[in-house]
Amino acid sequence: MLTQLLLNTLIIGSGYAIVAMVFRLLYSVSPFFNMALGASVALGAYLGYGLLPMFDVAAYPIILAGVILFTWAQERFIYRPMRKIGASPMVLLVVSLGVYTIFESVIHLIFGPQYQTLGAAMDFSSVSLGSIHLPTVQAIIILLGLITLGLISWVLYRTFLGKEIRAIAGAPDLAFVTGINIGRVVVIVSIIAGAVLGAYGVCVGFDTGMEPTMGFNILFKGMIGAIVGGPTILAAYLGSMVLALAENLGVWFFASQWRDLIAFVIFIVLLWIRPNGIFTRSPKKIICEFKPKGKKK
Repeated sequence: MLTQLLLNTLIIGSGYAIVAMVFRLLYSVSPFFNMALGASVALGAYLGYGLLPMFDVAAYPIILAGVILFTWAQERFIYRPMRKIGASPMVLLVVSLGVYTIFESVIHLIFGPQYQTLGAAMDFSSVSLGSIHLPTVQAIIILLGLITLGLISWVLYRTFLGKEIRAIAGAPDLAFVTGINIGRVVVIVSIIAGAVLGAYGVCVGFDTGMEPTMGFNILFKGMIGAIVGGPTILAAYLGSMVLALAENLGVWFFASQWRDLIAFVIFIVLLWIRPNGIFTRSPKKIICEFKPKGKKK
């Protein structure tokens, strides 16, 4: 029973963590709550639903390209022009909510309100680890979470783009004065976000299925994981695991319908106790802190 609880926590927490890490990365260069990120996950799932039966494995690059184009177009034609005219983060939040609402309505019109699944599009076998049998798609979700953590960590601390991201996160005005093209950096980060969320959306379609409103709940759980964890990528990953563990314990002791209630109670209580996140001061600065390291005097 305990093994299954921990395994479920790892599976669910990895899904939350993927969204949480992408949200944290994008927020570092474009600081507003982008509600349309949930639409990117849903788009990946529905593109898979429409394309996989026709193109099989060849559909995956098309799906990722479609979600990347979706996130890039939002930044290039919606959020950037609004920032140029001085739109506040609150205004951008409302606009992103409008983008998500439009997307949800279009999906509803095209595919209908009913529950859909990608299970029939491709047959996945299971992975066996001793006495534990894990569906392949759930193993992929766990692996995708770890790959996302490693990829974003590498970008932040092993590339020039990462230096630019950390500079913008720490002091955007100073970064602009020193010649960093903030618009270019935000577009690149949006493309990374689209690729990761699109891949995760396909996994969700295979694992739990899809419906037009799926993106909203997925996004909120990811945001909660990011905020509860703290201001680093690894903290967002760990915070998502804490959230998933608490939810699974609640389901274990009570019932599954209490899952969302537990998530928001944890969110409110931890914000009251630790408003900066429970992993704010992580061991050895954790691997993905956005603040550039400076020499001690």
